[in-house]
Amino acid sequence: MSRLEEGYALAPRARRRTLVLLCALLLLAAACSGSGGDGRGQGAPSATTRPLPASLAAAKGWLAYSTFIGDNDRIHLARVDGSQDHEAFTELPGDAIRADFSRDGQLAFEHRPPDDVHQVYVAKADGSNPKIVAKCDFEVCDHEFPSWSPDGKFLAVAASLGKHISQLARTGVGIGIIDVQTQKVQYILKHPSRQWRPALPRWAPDGQRLVFHGWRGAKDSPFIESPDAETAVFTVNTDGTGLKQITPWRMRCGDPDWSPDGSTIICTTHPASDFDTGQGEIYSMKPDGSGLRALTKFGTSGARAGHARFTPDGKAILYVRASSQNWTVPPRHVYVLGPATGQQMPVLTNRNTYTRPVLQP
Repeated sequence: MSRLEEGYALAPRARRRTLVLLCALLLLAAACSGSGGDGRGQGAPSATTRPLPASLAAAKGWLAYSTFIGDNDRIHLARVDGSQDHEAFTELPGDAIRADFSRDGQLAFEHRPPDDVHQVYVAKADGSNPKIVAKCDFEVCDHEFPSWSPDGKFLAVAASLGKHISQLARTGVGIGIIDVQTQKVQYILKHPSRQWRPALPRWAPDGQRLVFHGWRGAKDSPFIESPDAETAVFTVNTDGTGLKQITPWRMRCGDPDWSPDGSTIICTTHPASDFDTGQGEIYSMKPDGSGLRALTKFGTSGARAGHARFTPDGKAILYVRASSQNWTVPPRHVYVLGPATGQQMPVLTNRNTYTRPVLQP
């Protein structure tokens, strides 16, 4: 007698019990697959089978990004194929944004709690054990845009300093470097906020310089984000000397990043942190600002690029592509760009909104 025949030779009552158990298991599996993977009824995105560049497909670490959960911007961790997608730092209320990985397995991020004092946290790469570093107090400082030094010992941050003089501005701004072990902060740049505001510092691979962008508002409304506002990319030594502007204000380029081999800086026009609308193109240049060239050419009526970051091996650039030049209108998805070939392909598209993707080394 075959196994199939043995199965049908079961007594009628035994067969009924087997069928009932089988149906129950199938129903349970269906219920589990339809439940919200992030605990909020949204269902975690599933893995994708689309092809990726070899260097990106081989990545074993986490890809961090932010997305909106209700009224808050929250960090998620996923693999490059979209699998294992989950929200991190659920124990911290408010916004958790702007993740950055160190090469030794740490994750830094910015937390904006309901009391609106912006703190920088450090956690393990998987999001566990988050702790504040160099805590800020109300009307003293806010720390934003954390970036790891190549050796994993320091964090560069954009800082708002002093008391509020308006809803959007403090008396002073600057760039700070945090010694993670001692919690001490050295503000290497510091000036009145009415001049211009620095943002998004990133380290050169030799650990000796930073690249960041500055923002300045129109003369008649210096603290209001408007089409008349301007941005420019700067470099500075980590001791605060050698400040150099490498793109013109009128170009409105920002959100810079430094390639892992130190040869290239990229920036994106109309950086999304400062402009809700505008033409967003990715540009590359040498560290002195020469050799400027466009890596994307979406044009005035096409899509918009933002939040461009090199992959750890420097062979590709992750960025967020908006469907239109209005950044506030989704969808916004994660794409990868080959800087040498110009080839682009989607990476994460299952969610409606992605911001600031960064890949763990």
